[in-house]
This record gives sequence, C-alpha cells and structure tokens, in this order.
Amino acid sequence: MAWNDEARVRCRFAFTCPQQWSKLQPTEQHDVRHCAACNRNVHLALSEADARRHSDEGRCIAVPVAREDEAADPDESCWVVGLMEQPYDAEKEE
Repeated sequence: MAWNDEARVRCRFAFTCPQQWSKLQPTEQHDVRHCAACNRNVHLALSEADARRHSDEGRCIAVPVAREDEAADPDESCWVVGLMEQPYDAEKEE
C-alpha cells in the first residue's frame, strides 16, 4: 500500500515497478512519462480520483509517497510506480 499524507492518495499495487518516475522519458503531457523497459506510459496520480480513473483503464501509475527515511532529502520527491490491483476499491483500504 502507498500513502501520501500531503496528497492523500491510497492505493494497492498488483505490481510495483523498479523504475523511477524521475528517470522515465518525458512525453508531451506533463503528467505522463514513458517506460522504455515495458514500452508503456506511466500516468501521474495525484488524487484518488486520478488513481481510480487510470486503474479502471489498466494504466500504470506513479503515486507520490511520504518518505520515512530520516536521512532522505525532504525536497526530493519519492514515487511508487506500478500497476494497481483490479478492481480499485478505496473502501477496502480503510
């Protein structure tokens, strides 16, 4: 499960990808990047509505998560990239 206290995005991943959002190839859309490893687009999900919409369409997503590592740079974004479980159900996460 990934949780971001700022964005309040909760989701459960069926597959967590080792790729990093910052290393994915930018596209013409600011919230979409391309993964050369699997040849799929990855969509930024900054809300549960975004996560639900992309999940319903079977898309890979990137979700910002809170970092627990005290040594981590607080200005550096941390993202989980992957494919959400189907079907998406936020109520199961509560």
